Amino acid sequence: MSADRHRALVRLPPDGRGRTRVAVAERPAPRLDPGDVLLAPLVAGVCGTDWQILHGLRDDPSPVLGHEGTARVVEPGTSGLRTGALVTVNPTHPDDPSFLLGHNLPGLWAERTRIPASAVRAGLVLPVPDTARRPEVAALAEPLASVLYGRDIALTAARPASVVIWGDGVVGRLARKVWQREVPAPRVLLVGRGTDATAPDDPRLPGLLAELPSPVCALLATWRTGTREALTEVDRHIRGTLVADVHAGLAAGPVPLSCGEPDVAALRADNCGGLPRQPLVHRFARPGGPLLLHGHRGVSRDHLERAVALLSDAAFTTDDVLTHEVDLAGAAELINSVLAAPRREADGRRVLKVAVRPGGA
Repeated sequence: MSADRHRALVRLPPDGRGRTRVAVAERPAPRLDPGDVLLAPLVAGVCGTDWQILHGLRDDPSPVLGHEGTARVVEPGTSGLRTGALVTVNPTHPDDPSFLLGHNLPGLWAERTRIPASAVRAGLVLPVPDTARRPEVAALAEPLASVLYGRDIALTAARPASVVIWGDGVVGRLARKVWQREVPAPRVLLVGRGTDATAPDDPRLPGLLAELPSPVCALLATWRTGTREALTEVDRHIRGTLVADVHAGLAAGPVPLSCGEPDVAALRADNCGGLPRQPLVHRFARPGGPLLLHGHRGVSRDHLERAVALLSDAAFTTDDVLTHEVDLAGAAELINSVLAAPRREADGRRVLKVAVRPGGA
């Protein structure tokens, strides 16, 4: 890295199947406007949304992905942050859709990342205590904050007697940890492909869903290609009050359910970045009991701060979620090998959260 160049994990042109592999490449130093902040990413996560972009399931244009992690402040501008301070970034601006870090703006998979003044003024660059646990864990702050946001909304609708978590990836496993910390802890059923989960095609699953005590909170944390099926299944088999947290994305348009055909994608986006203060939960009548449907986009500063504090708690273990730690070159090798493979595995282990160390801090 030099004063005018830095390394980044850059997306390559899509192949015939729409996949964009990545390569380590040099990029010009970001040009700063007044009020901008320049960061040196310390650790950046690879999340499920990134995998969807890389697989061509989303059309986000940023050449450099990465919207979760920690960084050191290189040039603080007028932010009031000190040079060298450890920070994290809230990747979603609730009032400015032009700022979506790692989606439509270059993200944290780089030795240098520019945060524009509008995001700095909105308080999206948050100091992180240097006393926090090892920085790799901070790659989990944004997904954990999203889990906390979804749980907060669900609890405004009903206090669940049981929880279904459909999807045993990073969000699903963090959600299980969060819900199991509740006092009293509700019964939790994890649906996924891991050895500690019930498979979606397990013939016992409909019966397990039907016998869950009401109210039931169903967190749908699948890939966007599986969201409709997961929602349809919980709607079909769960009786009593069903609080459905549509955490995963899905295509716009009507979804046939026992209550009718709501546009779930539109309803999911009603809550964004902690707003409105009283979150929106949509109530539908259905034969098996009321359906209380919600979702959200982004997180608030409060959610991120709570997530960082929780990750600093030694009792909140993450070894089963943070599966791989790599530098930029290692990240390129891992990502490209996963894109070419039938299963998301690397080094003989299932890939959940990848922590990338760009190396420029």
